[in-house]
Amino acid sequence: MLSTIKKLQADILYSGVVYGTSGNNTPDAAAAITVCRKHGIRRIRILDTDELAIQSLKSMGIEATVGVKDEDLPVLASSYEAVKSWFEANLKPYVPFEFVVNYIVVGNQFIPGPNGKYVLPVVKNLQRDFATFSAHKAVYWDNGLGYWNMFDALVDAFVWAMEKRELIVKMVIGETGWPSTGNGQTTTPELARTYNQNFLRHITAGQSPILIEVCPCYFFADGLICQDFATFSAHKAVYWDNGLGYWNMFDALVDAFVWAMEKRELIVKMVIGETGWPSTGNGQTTTPELARTYNQNFLRHITAGQCTPKRPNTYGEGFVYSMFDENGKLEAGDQGVGIFDANEKPVYHLYFLYPKSASN
Repeated sequence: MLSTIKKLQADILYSGVVYGTSGNNTPDAAAAITVCRKHGIRRIRILDTDELAIQSLKSMGIEATVGVKDEDLPVLASSYEAVKSWFEANLKPYVPFEFVVNYIVVGNQFIPGPNGKYVLPVVKNLQRDFATFSAHKAVYWDNGLGYWNMFDALVDAFVWAMEKRELIVKMVIGETGWPSTGNGQTTTPELARTYNQNFLRHITAGQSPILIEVCPCYFFADGLICQDFATFSAHKAVYWDNGLGYWNMFDALVDAFVWAMEKRELIVKMVIGETGWPSTGNGQTTTPELARTYNQNFLRHITAGQCTPKRPNTYGEGFVYSMFDENGKLEAGDQGVGIFDANEKPVYHLYFLYPKSASN
């Protein structure tokens, strides 16, 4: 789950890479950010943010999605003061002058599990803190003048050209939930349904995106779909549903989520929190060429302004998983997914597509 402080202009950057540290073989955050800069990757999602990651982001020109550590959620859910202290210690000194934070991720892959109940309280506390931060502190400085509200910025726009430099507050939800079994009367289907419905209503009321994981490679590995449909290479409809034609599995999976939300009368914005393809580990279904083909076509797809058949003519946001291979990952589908090896060399080459207006 995510929430964010974000520069409005940051929306022109659509794609990035996930940096995880499961295991003991991945380069540290400083090296990861240096690799991003070297290879033209302008966005990074850091799953476990620490002091080294924060310091390494300073003045690098890379936009970050940072994560609250899972083990910190119970404490942060307990009080607003705990969240305020976390924000003041980790981000307040640096945002937005040292680097841009797109999203703050709260909870990573918390379903199934007993800790999903902590996510919504943390999000509410973060939202409250962001409102306070935005309202009572100058969020932009120019020629010695500090602006803490949009009214003043607009009044001075003809002199200082401030209108395109505002800060906005936004929430993004990756994963949360309530278990329906496992702990007697505290984990019933009814409680799970009530929690999830209330949670979704809360985030959609605030126009908050949901972070989702989309992995067509699993369906291809199980022999359920053909290679072209899995890798955005079919170029014509292979599957039809309710009059909509699908030429790739990615769109079909995303729209399945859209349909599910619409059945609950919810209109949500989505960010692709993770997608990717292993380059090794399962024979001919996981080769560097297949991984490169899928990931490069994914990057083209989300920046093409076509999106999915259910939601055409919109741009998407998303992150390729993962930056490095992580030897702590136990699931076969999570192994061999690194774009770079442990020596920071490309396993295969990807071109991250950004609009010309986003270039330095």
